[in-house]
Amino acid sequence: MVHPDIQAALKHNQPIVALESTIITHGMPMPQNVETALQVEEEVRQAGAIPATIGILDGCIRVGLTGEELKELARKPREEVIKCSRRDLPYVVASRKSGGTTVAATMLLAHQVGIDVFATGGIGGVHREGHITMDVSADLVELGRTPVAVICSGIKSILDIPRTLEYLETQGVCVASFESPQRMFPDFFTRDSQCQVPYNLNTIQEAAKLLRSWKELNLKSGALIGVPIPHKFAANKKEIDQAIIDANQKALENGIKGKDVTPFLLKAITEITKGRSLESNMALIRNNARVAGQIAKEMKTPKQESFSSSSSAKSSVASPLVIGASILDLSFQYKSSDRELNLDGGTYKATSQLTAGGVGRNIAEGLYKLHGQVNLISAIGRDKLGQSLCQLMPKEMQNHLILDENQATSLCSLVFDKSGDCKLILGNMDIHSISINPELLLQQSQLFAQAPLVIMDSNISVESMETVLRLAAKYNLPVFFEPTDMFIAGKPFTLSPQLTQHIRLIKPNLKELQTIVETITGEKVSPSATLPAANERSQLLSATKELVKKIDRHFNCIISTLGDHGVLLSYRSDASQNVEALLDVSPPAKHITRFFEAPLVENIRNVSGAGDSFCAGFITSLLRRHKVEECVAAGFVAAGRALQSDSAVPETYFKCPEEFELRYKETLKTLQRQTIG
Repeated sequence: MVHPDIQAALKHNQPIVALESTIITHGMPMPQNVETALQVEEEVRQAGAIPATIGILDGCIRVGLTGEELKELARKPREEVIKCSRRDLPYVVASRKSGGTTVAATMLLAHQVGIDVFATGGIGGVHREGHITMDVSADLVELGRTPVAVICSGIKSILDIPRTLEYLETQGVCVASFESPQRMFPDFFTRDSQCQVPYNLNTIQEAAKLLRSWKELNLKSGALIGVPIPHKFAANKKEIDQAIIDANQKALENGIKGKDVTPFLLKAITEITKGRSLESNMALIRNNARVAGQIAKEMKTPKQESFSSSSSAKSSVASPLVIGASILDLSFQYKSSDRELNLDGGTYKATSQLTAGGVGRNIAEGLYKLHGQVNLISAIGRDKLGQSLCQLMPKEMQNHLILDENQATSLCSLVFDKSGDCKLILGNMDIHSISINPELLLQQSQLFAQAPLVIMDSNISVESMETVLRLAAKYNLPVFFEPTDMFIAGKPFTLSPQLTQHIRLIKPNLKELQTIVETITGEKVSPSATLPAANERSQLLSATKELVKKIDRHFNCIISTLGDHGVLLSYRSDASQNVEALLDVSPPAKHITRFFEAPLVENIRNVSGAGDSFCAGFITSLLRRHKVEECVAAGFVAAGRALQSDSAVPETYFKCPEEFELRYKETLKTLQRQTIG
C-alpha cells in the first residue's frame, strides 16, 4: 500500500526520500526510536522533499507510514516484529506478521514504487573474518542489483571496511564520499575510516548531478554516498578502534561466535562512549536525511545560475566560506513625532521586529540566495534564542553551525529613529569570540580547501583570525574582510604582515577605514582627515581618498562605503583588464580610485542589512568573473533590495533571472554615466 501523498508526489515528479523502519523496530529503544523517526521525516520535509518511511504492518507493506502507523509498529513487542531483508518479505507478508525493513528491503520496495533516493544511518558490510565465514550483508548484494541511491554515514567500524569497499566495487556500485576532499569514507561513529573511495562530492549540486547521470545511464545498480557524522557527535577514532580490538579479543577468549559477535562489539562501543553512541546515532541519521532531502530536491529542480549563463564551471560549483557572527536582532523604530528620542529613561512608542542578523550570517545568506552556494562557520547557543534564529535561517546554511551549550545566543537590540537611522545597538557578542575557536576552525579545514574565497567579519577573536589566515596561506586563498565596527575594525592587522597579506579585499566605512589606517601605519590620523559632515560629499571623498592612499598597497581592493552617497573603490590597476586580479594573492600593482554614486532607492523600509547585501552582490559577481563596475552594480542592486525589505536579507532578491537582468543593466548604465575618477 502506497500512501496517497506518496502516490501524488510520484505522479507529479516531486522529490521523495525513502526511510527504513528497522530504526523503529530494532535500532533504538522507546521512546527514542519514535522520536528519531519523526525527526528524520521532518528533516526531509525541511530540506524540501517528501519522506516515505517503509514498513510492514500485519502482512501489509506500507510505503509512507502515517504517524499513527509508525507508533503502532513501535509499540508491537520486539519478539513479534521481524527484521526484514529481501529474503524475509514473502514469509512476513504470507503469515501477516509485522516487520521493520532493513537497507536491502527498503531499497527493493522503494525501487518498486519509483523512489530513487534513500537515507539511512549506515549499511551492513563484510564482517571481520568474512573471507572465512562468508558473512556478508545482503545490503551489499542489493546495492549491486537495485538502482536506488543510498545516503548514509558509511559502514560500521566493527566490520571489515576495506573488504566491504572491494565487494561494492565487484558489484559495480558507484561509491563516493561527501564533503571530504581526501575522499575518505566515513565509518558511522567516526568521520574517517582511513579508506579512500574513488570520488568525492563537494556540494549538494555535485551529488545531484552525479545521480542524474547515474539514472540516465540506467546501470541497474545502486549508488552509495558516504556523509560523515557531524563533528560534534563524532567519536574518537583511536578509542573506537582500540575498543574493537579489545572486544574482538574478548570474544575469542569467551568463545563468542556468529551472530553473537556483533551485539558483543556494539555493547563495547556503547561502554567506551559512555552512552554517547545513541546520541550520535540519532544525530547522524538526521543529518543524512537532511542531505538526502536536499539531493532529492536538487535532482528534480536543479538550480540555475543567478547572474550569468557564461559563468565558468569552477565558479558555478565553488562554495565561498564565511566565518562570522550570527545574531538574533530585536529592532525598534521610534515613531512619535512630538518629541526627540533621548536616553533619558522615558518610554517611547516604537514598532518592533525580530529578525536574523549578524554580519557574517547576513553575507552568507545573501551569497546563498545570489550565488547559490555558501558555507558558514558561526555559533549559536543551544537555547530558545538559538532555536528562533535557526527557524529564521535557511537549513542549507546550518550545516556547520556550532551549537554551544555553555554560551548564550547573541542577541542585539537596535534602536532606529523615525528616519530609519540606527541610534543605538546593545548586544551580547561573547559567543563568537569564544565558540569559534582555532581548534574548531582547524577541524573544518576541508571547507577552506574547497573555497574560492574566505569572507571573515571582525566579531571572532584575534586568535581565530590568525588561524583563518594560516589556513588561507596553506590553501593559497584570498580573504575578504568585513570590519563590522569602528572599534574592532583593526583586529586582524595587529597580526604579522606575513599573515595579513592574505587579506586582499576589505569593505570599511569611513570610521572603520580610519581605524584600519591607524592600526596598519601605527600613526594617528591627522586632523585634516577627520570625519567631515555626512552631507559634504566633496570633503567626504577627499578625506576617504587621503586615508585609502596610506594603505592601498596592502590590498587588491578597498571598498569604502559612504552611506547614501555611494562607494569609493580603490583597486589594483590590472583588475581593469582581468577582474581575477582582485582574487590574486600576489602583491598588488598600482591602484585606480573611482567613485560610484549610489542609485536612488524608493520605499526604504530597513537599512540594517544593505551593506551586507552589497557584499553578497559584489562577491557573487566577482566569483562570476564579471568586470569591476559590474561587481559594483551587482552590489548596489542587492543592497537596494535589502533596503526595501523588512529583514536584513530579503526573502528573495529577484522573482526571476529576467528581473535581475533588467535591474542590473539599468544600474550599470547609470554607473557608467555618473562615475567620477
